[in-house]
Amino acid sequence: MRRLVWFAAGAAASTFVMVKGREYARRLTPEGMAEQIERRVDETAVRTKGWLADFADTYGRAREAKHTELMGLLTDTERGRLE
Repeated sequence: MRRLVWFAAGAAASTFVMVKGREYARRLTPEGMAEQIERRVDETAVRTKGWLADFADTYGRAREAKHTELMGLLTDTERGRLE
């Protein structure tokens, strides 16, 4: 019975190593590297779009707040000339 368990464990380990070995070998081929680069470019594009959207939103809110603050400091006459 022990030998059967060890045989099954060895077969499972061999299968695992074989499958993972094929995955790693695929990654080292030119096609595999191109896929990895393409995936990373796509991920970077998504992160950059998110960052730019956040920046634009933050900038717009800060600009509007500063505009409101500065307009509040002006007198009615000065405000009328600017609007």
